[in-house]
Amino acid sequence: MDYCLFKLRFDGAVHFGQSDSALSLYTSADHFCADTLFSALCHTAGTLHGEAGIEQLCAQAKAGALLLSDSMPWRERDGRDVYYLPKPCIASSHKQDVPAHLRKAIKKTAWIPVRDMGRFEMSIQGEQLYVPDEEPFGITDTRTFASVRDGEDTRPYQVGVYRFLPSCGLYFLAACSTKAQMEALEQLVAALGLGGIGGKVSSGFGTFSVEKVIRLEQSDDAQICWLRDALTHTAPRHHLLLTTSLPGDEELEAVLEEAQYQLVRRGGYVQSDTFSSTPQRKSTQYYLAAGAMLARPFSGKLYNTVPSGKHPVYRYAKPIMLGVSF
Repeated sequence: MDYCLFKLRFDGAVHFGQSDSALSLYTSADHFCADTLFSALCHTAGTLHGEAGIEQLCAQAKAGALLLSDSMPWRERDGRDVYYLPKPCIASSHKQDVPAHLRKAIKKTAWIPVRDMGRFEMSIQGEQLYVPDEEPFGITDTRTFASVRDGEDTRPYQVGVYRFLPSCGLYFLAACSTKAQMEALEQLVAALGLGGIGGKVSSGFGTFSVEKVIRLEQSDDAQICWLRDALTHTAPRHHLLLTTSLPGDEELEAVLEEAQYQLVRRGGYVQSDTFSSTPQRKSTQYYLAAGAMLARPFSGKLYNTVPSGKHPVYRYAKPIMLGVSF
């Protein structure tokens, strides 16, 4: 498999609904998960290539020839890109005297710079204290919209949005089995950026440009080299999950043994004009959140989220994992 890093710069506000929240319309996450990305790519493939484009993308994912991570933040600092990873879901087995303010800061931290993973490992082993990077990647806000229905008064409602700082954005990792497939994926992601990703794209939210596509095997950047080595680690102590995803039924019991993880709810509605004449809710599932630490890897699958309809509606659950030594 060939791995690429897609660096995205957003043009304005985004709305990434949090499906584990009852108030998902009124709040926004600071990143999107791989199942959201895959659904958006399928929609884009359908627009560009018709049903055959969607079928091809789904076939690649089912076969494990297309893998996607969740999106993760990047920051420009001193003229260089700093890439972040989800904080590993692991607790230190060594007792340390940690000041209260630092303990709270570590608990709140969601992202660890790639270049700090060595220091984070040392803190888990009790060799030093890890001091997190507390700089924000953006700001949260709300936008007011108006709902207009026949025969009813106009009703205002609010939508939670997130706006990245000028020096920040998101990236994701992708793995493809062939060069031609990677080139086709690059075209799809570029087209997706014009329409946007997330919620309220019809209002202009979520549009982005692809600032860089980095082939991991061709880069000499220390962060990229670390990612490449971790992605191809043959005998790691743990696997750090980068994709909010779920093992298949036959894998689940073995994967959860000795695992450290958090669960996140995945739900939502079918975003397809051809599926049904009325809005249809997808089935609810609970996925392993990115950042899970697993003793065993898994393959995952595509889950059909609506049992009946004019076509399948898949939720992506094929993981990308890093091999780590702690």
